[in-house]
Amino acid sequence: MIRRALDLLSRFRRHERGSVSILTVAFGGCLIASLAITIDLARLHLERRENQGALDLAALSAARNLVLAEASARKALSDNGVALPSGLVVTLGSYVATGGGDPTRRFVAGGKPTNAVQLKMTTDNPVVFGRAIFGSSQKLTTVATAVNTRLASFTIGSRLASLQGGVANALLSKLLGASVSLSVMDYNSLADAKIELPKLLQAVATRAHLTAVTYDDVLNAQVGVGDLLNAIGDVLGTPTLKYLLQTLAQGANVKKISLATMIDFGPLAKLQLGSPIGLSASASVLQTVMTALGVANGGANQIDFDIGAQIPGLLALTASLNIGERPQSSPWFGLNTEGATVRTAQTRLRLNAKIGGVLGLASINLPVAVDVAASQATLSASQCGRNPKTDATATLSVTPSIGRIWIGQPKNLSRWNDMTQAADIGPATLVDVPLLLSASALSYVGVETTQASNVTFTASDMAAGTMKTVTNTSILQSALTSLTKNLSITVNLLGFTLGTPKFVTDTLAAAVSPIGALLDPVLNTLLSTLGVGLGQADVSVRGVRCDGSALVG
Repeated sequence: MIRRALDLLSRFRRHERGSVSILTVAFGGCLIASLAITIDLARLHLERRENQGALDLAALSAARNLVLAEASARKALSDNGVALPSGLVVTLGSYVATGGGDPTRRFVAGGKPTNAVQLKMTTDNPVVFGRAIFGSSQKLTTVATAVNTRLASFTIGSRLASLQGGVANALLSKLLGASVSLSVMDYNSLADAKIELPKLLQAVATRAHLTAVTYDDVLNAQVGVGDLLNAIGDVLGTPTLKYLLQTLAQGANVKKISLATMIDFGPLAKLQLGSPIGLSASASVLQTVMTALGVANGGANQIDFDIGAQIPGLLALTASLNIGERPQSSPWFGLNTEGATVRTAQTRLRLNAKIGGVLGLASINLPVAVDVAASQATLSASQCGRNPKTDATATLSVTPSIGRIWIGQPKNLSRWNDMTQAADIGPATLVDVPLLLSASALSYVGVETTQASNVTFTASDMAAGTMKTVTNTSILQSALTSLTKNLSITVNLLGFTLGTPKFVTDTLAAAVSPIGALLDPVLNTLLSTLGVGLGQADVSVRGVRCDGSALVG
């Protein structure tokens, strides 16, 4: 019995070893099959990634040249080892970066303006081990969307028209903190001269001993006004202009500014200092200087200066200036993509003119208050055809400033100096002789609302440095002449209000009337030297670059 039991146990063990062998073989087969399928899946995943990388590069290439988008895409794919696929679909359309929502849905096929391209590529990829499951091949579809990052360089300001040298010198002396005596020819030379801003930033870095790596480093550094003026002279090289800039720099105050408040290099700011930017970024030397001085003197500070008796017909003329501090992202010069905006600075100016008296009076005062809001220009569109040097265009949406002029004086100087508060102007005191005579007047003209206008620049406009003026009204250019000619004067004799006694008011009106014509050129010189226009804006596009691109989906 014992022997029989042992024999049965031995046979059971042999059967058990056979079962384990079968299970081991089955499990091994499944494992090998799984590994084979995994290898296929991994290879397909890798090929998808390679296809996506190649398609991304192709989309970037196509977006740089939308006119030849498909040819550019196919060449890029070929250069990256992707056989020219029959399943490549190239779709042109528009992409709006600020559309909100899902970024992948911001591309609109066939949309205008055409600024983007979407590539869809389908390839057949063979399956080696998993054919029983996947078939002999698998279709892989990849999509890439890229936008053309067209750039334009553009600026806003006010052209220097008729210049009164003494008036400009008084302003410049106060802004610099030193006496300045330039001729009208000197000012015109500075206004006509152009400087490429990338070269200027290199010179600034050298002058200010900046160990800068990028344009952005220089723009955000604190730079002395004197260093900036000397750097401009270094770049210009012309002996006369260099001497003028060095003269101004010698007397420049020690204030430092961040050039980023007035110059915006957009996506090119991260380029290494000295790198070519691919388009002109030139600016007027005088506007560059005056904008920098405006930044240095901006804020709540009131700048008082005496123009003196330089204007024939006036006994004296004084001025008080407030330049608004530029908000963040409010440059004067822009080198950026569509949607970028440049602005002038908000400006408030008070003039007080004194003329010889009448009716036995020693003198008559005429206070004037001027409030000019910021003008702005936004790059709304830019285009390049097959030859950007001849067919490039750029459109600016320009909103001229709201301008207000009073014959009157602020009721509260603290409120007037606070640029965030609305101006509150009361009657101007023309004459005040205690117990005998007082005369006052309040008059106003202005543009309370303004609308944007589109201005297009052609390639020839850019090459010529053409400046175009957008204005909503011309009345402000001769506003003081109009105001003084139609001034309503209130007279008080011996403490009793007598309305407008004809003899007194006619005599005062006759004396005051010519003053407006004398002050209009002074006002326009001061504002245009600062780069500010009354109810108008002067804009210019310096160049357009259409060969940039960026992936957006």
